[in-house]
Amino acid sequence: MLRRYTLLRTGGPDGAPGQYETTRPAGTVITRQVDGHPRYFELTDVPLDDGTFAAEPLDHL
Repeated sequence: MLRRYTLLRTGGPDGAPGQYETTRPAGTVITRQVDGHPRYFELTDVPLDDGTFAAEPLDHL
């Protein structure tokens, strides 16, 4: 099942957080480029108000 995740503690040029679509299950760790640096996020089963699921950052810059 395809899910859309919101990458928590990120923001694009318009201030909106980044999003990521995948069929991978909750608990999977993904790597995304944020401000030119690799960031690690864990996909969760936590639904957000906008219909996406939370992707929790695992590192802090």
